[in-house]
Amino acid sequence: MATRIGIIGLGEAGAAIAAGLKSEGVEVAGFEARMHLPEVAEKVNSLGIIVCKDLEELAKSSDLILCLTHAKFAVSIAEELVPLLQQGQVYSDWNSTGPQLKKTVGAVIAKSKGTFVDVAVMGAVPPLKHRVPIIISGSGKARFIELTQGMNLEMEISGDEAGEASATKMLRSILVKGMESLMLEFLLMAREYGGGAKVLEGMGGSMPFDDWNEFATYITSRTYLHARRRSAELGQVITTLEEAGIEPMVASGCEKRLTWAADLELNAGGRQAPRDYNEFIDRVYEKIEERKK
Repeated sequence: MATRIGIIGLGEAGAAIAAGLKSEGVEVAGFEARMHLPEVAEKVNSLGIIVCKDLEELAKSSDLILCLTHAKFAVSIAEELVPLLQQGQVYSDWNSTGPQLKKTVGAVIAKSKGTFVDVAVMGAVPPLKHRVPIIISGSGKARFIELTQGMNLEMEISGDEAGEASATKMLRSILVKGMESLMLEFLLMAREYGGGAKVLEGMGGSMPFDDWNEFATYITSRTYLHARRRSAELGQVITTLEEAGIEPMVASGCEKRLTWAADLELNAGGRQAPRDYNEFIDRVYEKIEERKK
């Protein structure tokens, strides 16, 4: 029998995944708590999926449930589903959180007849839809893999414990977003004092990475397009570090710098992304000057 997918939360990410799965011929049901808002209802109804009135109806309509709401609702939604899940059903939490919260959600779902999967989303959902790279871990991972056969998910398999997938995401986040915020600060300093191009050119001969100009262009493009989301992810990294008893000295500064970039609203109006890091920093200074007026 074909797998039935149920999606909780049909905002930007949930709607994109629903549309992608539907394009693969998958039967998709969804629940959205904001259907009382006309603009939300219009968008959800345009997806062409089964729209459920509550979580009970969604659970009855699904073999695999995907939760794409917000971290602050993760535990309460899981608790509501405990009496609804049946043998063979899988509940997967796709929210971007640290590992401790995913462990908590996993412990809640362990009280049900279903199994749990921690899903760490490793890219921007809207352009890639259901093919966004993910990492999965948890007690239900084998069943998750079985249920999603033929759906063309880009999936990396982690361990059996809830939180393992999300821990990997947090590790990647601190490294990548750390480099991103450092590059931004480097370019700000280079604009004031000069010499940035010379330094980047020389880095190729002193470190095992050939083209630092290309690297600078790539990493600043991520800041340009997704600064707000990426600063929020650093907030989750900070929480993860604090839960481990590690003071987030560097991560806190990185979050502050990316939040600063997000507040500039570099991508407002849907302008085409900068061609290179020089054009990126030009736009940063344009925004700085605009705010002085």
